[in-house]
Amino acid sequence: MGTVYWVGFDLGGTKMIASLLDENYAILGRVKKRTEAQEGNSAVLKRIAATIEEVILTSGVPRSAIKGIGLAAPGILDREAGIVISTPNLGFENIPLRSYLEEETGLPVCLDNDVNAGTFGEFIKGAGRGCRNLMGVFLGTGIGGGIIINGQMYRGANGNAGEVGHMILQTDGPLCGCGQRGCLESLASRLSLAKDAVALASTGKAPALLNLAGTDIGAYKSGIFAKALKKRDPVTKDLIKRGAFYLGIGLSNCVNLLNPEAIILGGGLVEKLGAPFIKQTVKSLRDHSLPGLIEDVKIMAAELGDDAALVGSAALAALEFKDR
Repeated sequence: MGTVYWVGFDLGGTKMIASLLDENYAILGRVKKRTEAQEGNSAVLKRIAATIEEVILTSGVPRSAIKGIGLAAPGILDREAGIVISTPNLGFENIPLRSYLEEETGLPVCLDNDVNAGTFGEFIKGAGRGCRNLMGVFLGTGIGGGIIINGQMYRGANGNAGEVGHMILQTDGPLCGCGQRGCLESLASRLSLAKDAVALASTGKAPALLNLAGTDIGAYKSGIFAKALKKRDPVTKDLIKRGAFYLGIGLSNCVNLLNPEAIILGGGLVEKLGAPFIKQTVKSLRDHSLPGLIEDVKIMAAELGDDAALVGSAALAALEFKDR
């Protein structure tokens, strides 16, 4: 039997990436396109299929050697049915993504949450190598988590475990996008920091941020906060310190509940803010965790960046289809 290949696909609100991987999950080629969600669901679905076809055609690998597609998607999924139930940034509601792509490509499709895929990628080829029990926590627009127990992805009763961003830390806290108040996501995500930054900038209390990004919340990407910190802006320093404080509390709850060997921190915000942000988070985590549980937990930065979900989705597909 010859070499086996897999397609790994990462679907995001602004971009999509298709990759071709070999049986050791080395990425041999990739195609990246803008998602263009504003064009509607039908256009996005066609673009997903076309992007997959392009990476297959440009790889030079015989189609018969490609055994399946691992697809990482954001939002709430019915993994068993292959349906994306809800993805706010894409406008997907009850989209039968798996059956659509299987019909379009003729290949079996394994659908999973993007943070699960990213966590699994870090587990097999990134920062989590050698661990058996770990969590991946990824900070971007929101905050998502993935859980691995005894070397296996833990998905919960209906496949949607790991929503660490919606642990409630303040019952009277800021309104979260989920409709609750005081979720971790409403206190420590990039969007939560951006909301506060805009409020401060628009009232003249954050001139450095106003100069860098104005009062458009969409302009406050992770890199803006990193630039402001380099300029030693005290307002940004306080915002980031607050985010790290609450992230540490959220992670302490995870440590107390799951007793992991490691927590891997990733996503755009962590990548841009780097080691100082992780150090602040670890201090808060250690201050709020139970003695005896926290001492041996490793807190590490993710290593694979955008590749994590590509590697993880392909590896999860390989597990699902290993007997075919």
